[in-house]
Order: sequence, then C-alpha cells, then structure tokens
Amino acid sequence: MTYSELKSLGLNLEQLRQLRRNVNMLIEDAVSDSVADITIGSKVRINHRKCIGKEYIVEKINRKTYILKNENGGKVKASLGLIEAI
Repeated sequence: MTYSELKSLGLNLEQLRQLRRNVNMLIEDAVSDSVADITIGSKVRINHRKCIGKEYIVEKINRKTYILKNENGGKVKASLGLIEAI
C-alpha cells in the first residue's frame, strides 16, 4: 500500500496509530513464526550484506540473539530478525 492510497482513505490520527500497531503485530508474528522451527544445530542464513550466501549452524539461542558458527569455526552473533532457516 502506497502513501497516496493511505492518504486517500482519510483516516484520522487515532485510526492511523491503530493501523500502525496492527501492522507491527503482524510483522512480529511473521518473524516469530519463521524462527519458531530454528533449534540448536539448524542451518540458517543471515539477511545482511556482509553475510550474503553464507550458511551458519545455530550454536546457542539467547532471548534476543543467536550465536552462530560457520564452517570455518568462526562465531557470529545475530539478532532474531536477521535470521532465516534454510
């Protein structure tokens, strides 16, 4: 949905705030669903420009971050939103 489409709806400020809350909840649900099947030992990718095409293995799961290990034994700390399962 584009800016002009939102503007044409004629929503007031409170309705826009409610729309933003709903969109944020949908995004959080999508992220949590995508990482729900990631466990220790799973193969994952990191959605970051420095890690394009690299695969990692989950070594430890913290509350907000994952500790990942690459094939060379190097460790990387990545946040929940950057990780996607292979």
